Amino acid sequence: MALAAQPLPHSNHIATTVALDSGPATDPLAWLSSAPADAAHWYWEIPDDDISWVGLGQAQVQQVSGQSRFDQAAQFAHQTFANLTVNAPTGAPAPRLAAGFSFDDHGNQGPWAPLGAGLIVLPAVQVLRHKGKTWLTTIDKTAELLPTQPAPAPDPLPDVDPAHWSNEASRRHYRNLVSTALNIIEGGSISKAVPCRSLAVPHRPDLGRLLSTLRHTYPACATFCVGQGATNFVGATPERLAAVKDQRLFTAALAGSAPRHPAPATDAALGQGLMTSPKERAEHSVVVDAVDASLRQLEINPQHPEHPELLRLHGIQHLYTPIEADLDAGTGLLDIVGALHPTPAVSGHPVAPSASLRAQHEEMDRGWFASPLGWFDQAGQGEFRVALRSALLTENGTTLYAGAGVVKGSDPDRELLETDMKLQAMLAPIVATASNK
Repeated sequence: MALAAQPLPHSNHIATTVALDSGPATDPLAWLSSAPADAAHWYWEIPDDDISWVGLGQAQVQQVSGQSRFDQAAQFAHQTFANLTVNAPTGAPAPRLAAGFSFDDHGNQGPWAPLGAGLIVLPAVQVLRHKGKTWLTTIDKTAELLPTQPAPAPDPLPDVDPAHWSNEASRRHYRNLVSTALNIIEGGSISKAVPCRSLAVPHRPDLGRLLSTLRHTYPACATFCVGQGATNFVGATPERLAAVKDQRLFTAALAGSAPRHPAPATDAALGQGLMTSPKERAEHSVVVDAVDASLRQLEINPQHPEHPELLRLHGIQHLYTPIEADLDAGTGLLDIVGALHPTPAVSGHPVAPSASLRAQHEEMDRGWFASPLGWFDQAGQGEFRVALRSALLTENGTTLYAGAGVVKGSDPDRELLETDMKLQAMLAPIVATASNK
């Protein structure tokens, strides 16, 4: 399979779309698994929405950074779509741009450097499967070979406990970080903090098996992967930042967490405890109010239920409030992403003093963790998720990330256990699919 399209500045492009009827080529993951290991790639799948997409190679690419990076990305997208001629049968999906951003707006160092502060790409080869149909789009060229092997099967998950994979010094540091946040909250300058931690393991998972395992294990989440050379950012996130369809915005507040339990009665009790916990409800309300305020600054009128509901996932359950709104023609998806990021669910509240706490005490580079990542097309339709439950894969091993919301009344030991619970979501698939166990 040739993916040799080179990025050209402001070039005219021709996108050609055809239907794929049968065989391994109808599964986008089979394309990713058979692509050269160092080919740039983007992968996105939500099994419960019956949608899977892969982008391979780069027909056009732009890195963005600084406070205006979302505007830079929007300008690049406008220029790219203006220069794109589409040849496709009736009913075929439109070509997509993929985009992702780091948590902070400056350039990243160390292992995050290949991804930069923001990346927007027109993939040279795109394969989309939705509602039983699969479409292949090529930019300026034709893919010479279709994958002949099916995507890898998912691996069974081992029973792993992140507490056994982290040393006491790092666990003590996180407890102290939560205590510091509580002291600042008590002082009144912030109402919520989201201290995060990382866990480095030497395992190097097989990428295709890892993605197969993630999509099988977390069908309600968006399984994603961004690959640049030997660096891959991978995850399965439950949190939608913003989606636009037919001039309708869909976003959500997701904050407040509790574990799942195999016994239905105990599981229900944990969910009821989450719904009635003043601490969890307060943490959730901060996020709802902030999302409302950010959207109103864009003159968008958000609509949502008064009280949250439970979102039950594999291993964890959250308080969840769906938020919707009508959009006017002048508001684009990247405008909304730029206005919402970072939400208090991942940054704390207010944002500025919470960022100061993070910079002074967290002692880690968040990179693209908890940042916007997604896709959109020329019609303005698309979706961005918050890149939670994620890990950075490099030649040297894998680093996993997790955080927990801290408000008045939080307990450092319980917040540490919550991050263990979230780390477990990625640690088990990584251990299961590692080639160097």
